[in-house]
Amino acid sequence: MGNVARSHRIGLVLLVSLSVMMLAVPGAEALTAAQCAALTGAAIPSTTITSATVVPAGGGLPEHCLVVGRVDTEINFQLRLPTTTWNGKFYHAGGGGFVGSIPQAPGALARGYATIGTDTGHVGSAIDGSWALNRPDRQVNWGFRGIHVVTVAGKQITNVAYGQAPRLSYFEGCSNGGRQAAMEAQRFPTDFNGIISAAPAIDITGLMLGFNANSQAFAAAPLPAAKLDVLANAVTAACDGGDTVTDGLVGYTRRCNFDPGVLTCTAGDAPNCLTAAQVDAVRTVYDGPMTSAGQLLHPGFPPGHENGGDGWQLWISGNPAPLGQPLHFIFQDQFMRFFIFSDPAYNSLTFDFDTDTPLVTATAPTFDATNPDISGFRAAGGKLLMWHGQADPALTVDRTIQYYNDVAKAMGNKNKIESFYRLFLPEGVHHCGGGPGLNTFDALTALEQWVEGGIAPDALLASHSGPGVARTRPVCSHPKIAVYDGRGDINSAASYSCQERGLGWALNGRQSGE
Repeated sequence: MGNVARSHRIGLVLLVSLSVMMLAVPGAEALTAAQCAALTGAAIPSTTITSATVVPAGGGLPEHCLVVGRVDTEINFQLRLPTTTWNGKFYHAGGGGFVGSIPQAPGALARGYATIGTDTGHVGSAIDGSWALNRPDRQVNWGFRGIHVVTVAGKQITNVAYGQAPRLSYFEGCSNGGRQAAMEAQRFPTDFNGIISAAPAIDITGLMLGFNANSQAFAAAPLPAAKLDVLANAVTAACDGGDTVTDGLVGYTRRCNFDPGVLTCTAGDAPNCLTAAQVDAVRTVYDGPMTSAGQLLHPGFPPGHENGGDGWQLWISGNPAPLGQPLHFIFQDQFMRFFIFSDPAYNSLTFDFDTDTPLVTATAPTFDATNPDISGFRAAGGKLLMWHGQADPALTVDRTIQYYNDVAKAMGNKNKIESFYRLFLPEGVHHCGGGPGLNTFDALTALEQWVEGGIAPDALLASHSGPGVARTRPVCSHPKIAVYDGRGDINSAASYSCQERGLGWALNGRQSGE
């Protein structure tokens, strides 16, 4: 899902530190063109290397050996090995949506990492699920296996190339890539020393139920894109200040219990109000999917910053939709037709939450990365940095917070897990970046300092990139929040400190707990 977002200018801008001097690792071999080409003959189990060629330096990237290959018959990968500037480390980039193409990691390559990416076993668009039809093997590869086997093969090739194994390994992904990241910590705890799991789609089965509920709601009550401004402005008026400062940036909106019913038209449909049916559709998004008996199947979305080109119009409500249909509809429709019902002609808008939900939840062991027991990752010395924008219209931040709390409960308490797992919740940030809030920060450097220097990140220094208010602010390690000191510039990070305020995080009327 992250690849789709990035194609619509939603990608997070990661600040790359250019002050880090790139030096060859002592004892590592510099790669000549002949040594690079010779990698095609490397004997790596279950792996075919189809080409290995030197790519000249350019565009801010170092000269490197591009290794193209596959694991098994169709799990394609590209591995890029700096010829003279290898920092001794390995970096795997996650893929968004249904993947289908090979993610690149120019920022990590510029830092001197050996970088790798995989299409997870099929070729196609990130919003195309047709490859999964009657192919449980491909579904398993996409679900969890592809990342692991490519990581194993990539490390072995790196070892052959340099004459020594990577000293440290990192994974970073957003959206489905964030799910891949969490899956690695849960299933393969020794693959990586450090993991960044951003806006993670950890609960695919629950997400698809939510996507379907939202799709049915807005199919029944279309919401014109212009009314998203009306909705977003009303939320801001009601909820701004929940983050301790009134600045037009909405955070922690579950605390204000916003009810879209206040926007109900009183004299017929009008541009500045919502019809009763539109109010019900918005409530479906906020509340989450439910059975007819009122059983909540997955958390809904917190109110806030619904408008903008990368907001609800792109993901949830459309009308008009930039891609013809909102992405919630596209993803759940592909999933239902090709993964669940194995019927290309299936009408996903007929999905029944009482009778059909078990068909979806039965796939959880393959697709969901929700296991709260990550003691194996902790025992291996791994560090997990997870972040999720509070205004994400693609994947609800509430589910990520719920997972954090599940881990704390399963493994003792928050004081015990913060030594290896930290969660950050930037305000006003849409999916994998974008939005009016704190959408620019350097998570990779923070993770490196944690893994390599033992400096745990208490906060990420964030700023806003793009149109809107220029601001900086610390994004604090959950459950702490950035508290305004009451005196300084509200748009300066120097005016805030990280404090616990016992805010909690209400999930459909229930506190998630702190």
